[in-house]
Amino acid sequence: MHKINLTSQCTGCGVCVAVCPVKCLKLTIDAEGFAYPVYSGKGCIDCGLCEKRCPVEHRSFLPEHQKDPKTFAALNNDMEVRLDSTSGGVFSVAASAIMDRGGYVGGAVYMPDFSVKHIITNEREKIPALRSSKYLESRFEDIFPQAKKILDSGKELFITGTPCQIAALYSYLGKDHDNLFTADFICLGVPSPKVFQSYIRQREKAAGSKVKLVKFKDKSFGWHNFALRLEFENGKRYCESRGNDPFFIGYLQYKNFSRPSCYDCRFKGRQSADITLGDFWGIEKIAPEMDQDKGTSLLMLNTPKGEQLFNYMRDALSVRELKAEAIADGNQAWKKSIAPKGGNRKKFFAALEKYDFDHAAAMYFPGKGKTRLLRKLRSLKKLLKFLKYSAFHLSGWKAFLQYNLFGGKKVRQDEPLRFLPRANTVVSLGKKTVLKLAGDLTCGVQQCKGSSLETRISLEDRAKWNVMGNFTVYAGSFIRVLGNGVLTTNSGFINENVQIICGESITIGDSCNIARDVVIRDYDGHLIDAKESISSPIRIGNHVWIGQRAMILKGVTIGDGAVIAAGTIVTKDVPARTLVAGVPGRVIRENVDWQ
Repeated sequence: MHKINLTSQCTGCGVCVAVCPVKCLKLTIDAEGFAYPVYSGKGCIDCGLCEKRCPVEHRSFLPEHQKDPKTFAALNNDMEVRLDSTSGGVFSVAASAIMDRGGYVGGAVYMPDFSVKHIITNEREKIPALRSSKYLESRFEDIFPQAKKILDSGKELFITGTPCQIAALYSYLGKDHDNLFTADFICLGVPSPKVFQSYIRQREKAAGSKVKLVKFKDKSFGWHNFALRLEFENGKRYCESRGNDPFFIGYLQYKNFSRPSCYDCRFKGRQSADITLGDFWGIEKIAPEMDQDKGTSLLMLNTPKGEQLFNYMRDALSVRELKAEAIADGNQAWKKSIAPKGGNRKKFFAALEKYDFDHAAAMYFPGKGKTRLLRKLRSLKKLLKFLKYSAFHLSGWKAFLQYNLFGGKKVRQDEPLRFLPRANTVVSLGKKTVLKLAGDLTCGVQQCKGSSLETRISLEDRAKWNVMGNFTVYAGSFIRVLGNGVLTTNSGFINENVQIICGESITIGDSCNIARDVVIRDYDGHLIDAKESISSPIRIGNHVWIGQRAMILKGVTIGDGAVIAAGTIVTKDVPARTLVAGVPGRVIRENVDWQ
């Protein structure tokens, strides 16, 4: 037992506690907030099971993995689930597929105090609680006997966890089971629950209320710029992007409070489970059509059972197969252990004993101060630019102040002064609307000095506009998002007199150029045939050029790099890198490259 108890390689999985026949071991919490096994004094019989089943020491119980696992970029076809998920929503599809077959699902959930533990359930309504990353150490030891009981009954079980936790499950069972399906993920280390509790207390003090919800990878500012969101019992809300939140800075940038075993992880490059999940970082370069800034999953099929599970959920996913090495650049944690930055890990934990979280973080995460300075400089630059163009226009000032300073819950910005209205910009936001700004939104740009062209933006009740990159709206344009509609724009612009009418979902990709008088509408306004849908989503890919007076109608997907000629009416999908013209539009040229 001494070997396990004293080694810095201990992952806290608890398998040694679970297999002990005389229950002489128990998990206790150390000064950093991590769980370790200790001898309880009840009479060890020297059976050696604690060491024989330790997953760090023995990996012989794992299923045999394929040398070249199939690797996919994957998206859940249910956009609502995908937006609520950490990445592309694959876990929820797998969980639903197993439950459809009468099986059980295991994963991590929050406890009332926002500690984390694993549970097993066959209740479908608990899937939302199971999905999404919980960047904390999860208590796993109660899972072992529950999993064995279910597997022995013949029911299927799908369970997800860190690579070390999944290895621990196989160690406890002593073998693989045909009805067991497992998923691990590309792990960046397990943060200390003690640190997070200190962070929570700090945020509760600032809000004057208890936290009621934690979302570690909120996509209010997009997947690439995910945020940490807290909601409080008094209705207040905290949401900061990963580059501005001190917990994320300490965990992601400085890596200063993960479990000691994570700095020399024995599971890197040799995953434990049937499938491996993760964020597919870098997908925008490898397969940009799979990136809408709403989350893209990495999915590796490590075993034949992994392929079997994939077949269960294939119809609910959009996938593109890629080579396994494609994930390496964006996911270095796949094969490399993390390394703390600055050598201040022990000092940070010592400071946390004396000070509150923000004080300790300010001492040892200096990147936060630099980030704040850069934000202030950018804000000053944007303010000067606004003054240059709108200082003497009352309408511009009114919108600038109203929506940057007093937007409340309706206008959510990842940094100050994202909304930059020019003269004659009229904005109307209905009840429970959300204008999410992860990029600068510049509205009402006049091409003729002294012009009084009015620019109109109307977000009706429960409408959403996600601005995920710097986006410019020229004068005379009209953007209307109907109730419950979702408009998403990335970097690019729309020229004068463009109309965008969104009744359900319109997505415009990066670097799109949209010329004058273009109409984009996913909503008909009236029904001709009661059986026909009045709206259907539009997706415009990256680097698309839409010519003057073109019309993009409901249900259309336009591929990356496509060109829509002037006056074209687009009624069906447009392949990538094609030139489309005519009424209705048809492909007249392929392999187009435009600049």
